[in-house]
Amino acid sequence: MDTKWVAAATADNEFAATLLRDILVDSGIPAFIESSATATFLQVASALMPMRVMVAPERLAEAKAILAEVEEVADTPDDVDTDD
Repeated sequence: MDTKWVAAATADNEFAATLLRDILVDSGIPAFIESSATATFLQVASALMPMRVMVAPERLAEAKAILAEVEEVADTPDDVDTDD
């Protein structure tokens, strides 16, 4: 049975997509990067094109929760004490 992958996130470029994919994989969620069809067709530098981070549908909610936590931490100002 083939898995139909779904987008857990869209990143602005290959670097950001790789970071998100690696976070998911390190969390035990299989993930891969799907580049834009336009980038492939036009052979445009993939580093500058939006890319989707794909996961299996049954792991989508978990993946989005993990990525939301990462985004929350990234949005925390440096001068805020997060220790409890």
